[in-house]
Amino acid sequence: MLAHAAAAEADSYGLPAMDQDRAATLDRIREAAAGLTQGLPLYAAWARLLEAELARAERRDTPEDWLAAAEALRVSEQPYPRALALLRAADALAVAGERERASTAAAGAAELARIQGDVQLAQLVRQLTDRARLHPVEGAEQPGAEPAQAERPTGAGPVFGLTRREQDVLRLVALGRTNRQIAAELYISPKTASVHVSNILAKLEVTGRGEAARHGAPAAPGPGLTTAPCRPRRRADHGAVPTTAPC
Repeated sequence: MLAHAAAAEADSYGLPAMDQDRAATLDRIREAAAGLTQGLPLYAAWARLLEAELARAERRDTPEDWLAAAEALRVSEQPYPRALALLRAADALAVAGERERASTAAAGAAELARIQGDVQLAQLVRQLTDRARLHPVEGAEQPGAEPAQAERPTGAGPVFGLTRREQDVLRLVALGRTNRQIAAELYISPKTASVHVSNILAKLEVTGRGEAARHGAPAAPGPGLTTAPCRPRRRADHGAVPTTAPC
């Protein structure tokens, strides 16, 4: 329960109504956790997960925090918490630019999702794999679902010779994202995002983002792309690029 409370605080990071009391709430969670026993491996494993969620709520979590929690949770007969830790680890590793390790962690989360038949968790893994361009995660596939790397719909209009990545960027431009926000959501650098935007403007033969947005407004967002405003999550170690929490 405490781990879920800490996760809720982490997920609400950046919301003004929640930020005001976050520090006090996290202190109360820590006080409650201090009185719990950790004598058994299972309890210690959940404590590791709680520590990682608390760190995420303060935007100081690292891949090692989540990998340690996932390893400790091997003793649990509940696959969901370990799968969640692996998914968080994959996200953090992708932010750090370690795509090979991120792909491995995502594959582990996908396999656990498959074992327990968790369609929602499998979808989260597919979204991360797609946005971060990790290796395809076979375990995340569900009967009737589109593969993570499948060609996604581009809306009703023509694609104007845009690459898949440029289509992703154009959708986010249409949603009003800045280059830095685009970079965060697609796990690329702001400079790369800027180059993509410039290429899109040239291909569309328009002079500004507003004109490009009219071409790129989708009927529905593609897999892993969202319509809600994204919130700053952390700064990447390799390029000071903030990532975004799932929206």
